[in-house]
This record gives sequence, C-alpha cells and structure tokens, in this order.
Amino acid sequence: MNTIKTCLLVLIFGGVLAGAASCKKIQEDTFIKGLWRINTLNFGSLPDNQMAVHFPGFVTGNSCCTYKMDFQADNVVFGYYIQNDSFKSVVIGNWKLIKYNQIYLQIDSFADGIFDIQKSTVKIYKLTSDHNHIKYYDGIDPSMDTTSTKIEIERI
Repeated sequence: MNTIKTCLLVLIFGGVLAGAASCKKIQEDTFIKGLWRINTLNFGSLPDNQMAVHFPGFVTGNSCCTYKMDFQADNVVFGYYIQNDSFKSVVIGNWKLIKYNQIYLQIDSFADGIFDIQKSTVKIYKLTSDHNHIKYYDGIDPSMDTTSTKIEIERI
C-alpha cells in the first residue's frame, strides 16, 4: 500500500512540475507570437502617461503615434516608435521570461528591470515593477532613475 501512495505522490508532483513548465512555455509563446503596443507608461507617483513625455507627438488614445514591441525567441526585443506612419526610433533590447508571471525587460530608456505580469484581458497585460531602472533619468534626477513602473501593453 505504501508503494502505491509513493507512486501516486511522485506522479502528482511530476504533473505539477510539468504543468508549471508548460504554463511558462505558453506565456513565452504568447509574447513571441504577437506584436505588442504600449498603451501607458507610468513612473512612481508621476500622474501622467510618460509615453507623452518621452516620445514626441504621443497622445493617449490617438492612433497617430504608437510604440510597438516585437519579442523574439532568442530573448531579443525590438522597439519601434512610429509617428504618422514614419519610424522615429528603432531600438534593440533584451527580455527573458523568469516565471510564467515574471519577465525581465530591458528596452529603450524606460525599462530595465523585473516586472510582474498581470493579464487584464486576453490582449491586455500590465507589467509592474517596484525597482525599474530608467536610463532617461541617469544624472538628471537620481530620485527617479530607479522607481516603480507600470506598463500596459496590448497585443495587436
């Protein structure tokens, strides 16, 4: 009887581990198999969407300007800021899914940290970090160069 219980426990534990690994793989595929748009970017206690501050012409809800991210299987992420159908900037960054609900993201001058992933809807994710390094503020405002950050991204 003990052997049967041991076998069942091993099978259950193995199933849980396999399930966790598959959740991570599904989440990773979700990022890779889509193009993502940044809807909002908030730093610390600053009230405004920082996309409008850091990217000229960006207006929340206006389709003239958009920042897109394209996650690649080799942990590279491309960032594109597009204004009126013209590329204004193209950058290369890094990303890695740490757990199914945590991602390391380093892109542009606004993200370099580990973010918790919250799925708001099928297409909208919220990435939050308590300690995101913001290169834009290096040497300008030491109180803001590492701060909490919220990024809302949408799969398009």
